[in-house]
Amino acid sequence: MVETTVSFVLGALIGAIATVAGSYFLFWRRQRAALVHLRRAFETELSALAYIDELAEAGEYETLTASVEKPVVYQSNADDIGHLSGEEVETLVAFYTDLYWLRDQQDIEDKKDRVHEIVEKRQRAIEAIRETD
Repeated sequence: MVETTVSFVLGALIGAIATVAGSYFLFWRRQRAALVHLRRAFETELSALAYIDELAEAGEYETLTASVEKPVVYQSNADDIGHLSGEEVETLVAFYTDLYWLRDQQDIEDKKDRVHEIVEKRQRAIEAIRETD
């Protein structure tokens, strides 16, 4: 009778541990896949904003401020950005903060230096995303 009870308890304990381990593994895999997709989405959006570099280099600042679109990936995933690495978060927030600033500018001619800083911040954000990937 004691052997049966011990076997039953041991079987239940092993089953519980296997269930917890399996559930954690699935959770970890889903989290990892979500981060990979989030990084790809940011990389795609940052790459699509390459026209900022081109317009800044050409000195077309007024055209630049008029053509900046809303950053869809950033807005849609603001809640999830904290799951990325510290460097990724820092570079993304720095770039997108300046991108919003750029969008709202009326007279950009006296702020050319800051526009070129935005170009550099976009490059740093792309590098940070790619390094972690």
